[in-house]
Amino acid sequence: MQRNRSVIIWGDGSVGTGLAVALSSNFNVLIAGPHGSGRGKMTLESSGAFSGKGTVEKVESGDRIHCDYCVVALKAYDLAFAAKPAMDSSDDRCICLTNGMGLEDEWGESWRERVEPAVLTAGFHLLDRYSVETAEGDLIVTEGGRAADLFRESSLHVVPTFEMEIVRWSKWLTNSVINPLGALSLLRNNQLLQAGLGTAADTLFTELVGVIPEVHRDAAAAKAREMMNFLLESQPNMCSMLQDIISGRRTEIDFLTGLYEKKLREKFPTASLVTDLIKSRA
Repeated sequence: MQRNRSVIIWGDGSVGTGLAVALSSNFNVLIAGPHGSGRGKMTLESSGAFSGKGTVEKVESGDRIHCDYCVVALKAYDLAFAAKPAMDSSDDRCICLTNGMGLEDEWGESWRERVEPAVLTAGFHLLDRYSVETAEGDLIVTEGGRAADLFRESSLHVVPTFEMEIVRWSKWLTNSVINPLGALSLLRNNQLLQAGLGTAADTLFTELVGVIPEVHRDAAAAKAREMMNFLLESQPNMCSMLQDIISGRRTEIDFLTGLYEKKLREKFPTASLVTDLIKSRA
């Protein structure tokens, strides 16, 4: 029990809310939202695979906060804005759970020294400001890292690894296939194959494998195929990009499917079409 220890979670969306509940029984949790989102004590609730309630302290992004741990659960396009206040909020490394790759370009030069990436395969769906619905999955962390220390007593299923870059690329590939197809079809993960989108998923997968650095490609592709099959066959959750489309928010398509253009400087027909369609919908 580390109740005298504190953690700040940057991001009051679905993932931030779910993590706040998961950590609230062992830590003093602060959750930071944008300017004007409010301050004060609030009780949050998580249902589904990771259920519970927790009372946390709501703060705003401009507040001067200092905690023992820092967790970043923001959209990729918000990292550039959040990097400095997140680093100022803790002397330790920031645990980053943001989707996508190319995040170091948004964060800046301090990424390598100040950021410890972790990967969530569990699903989170914000029901309202105070409650989140969760779906089965893992929190994959670096063996012996700060995330492993922070989350070891939480309700999340923590999986340590020595191969975080392979895991990150595999999650990127999985999300780059499933998220835009879910967002365009308005279907949950386990409805995509039933709707006849298996060929589209395979075509996207084959094109996007080439974005992964060769040193990680085979291992990441194998892990991504396993992860993708699990989501398509058994997970009824709504992917984050579909949630963004429904809510009228900007999507992370440039850090997922659209990353091919930045990394390879060439057009992939299916990935290009899907990326353009998502941008037109958003």
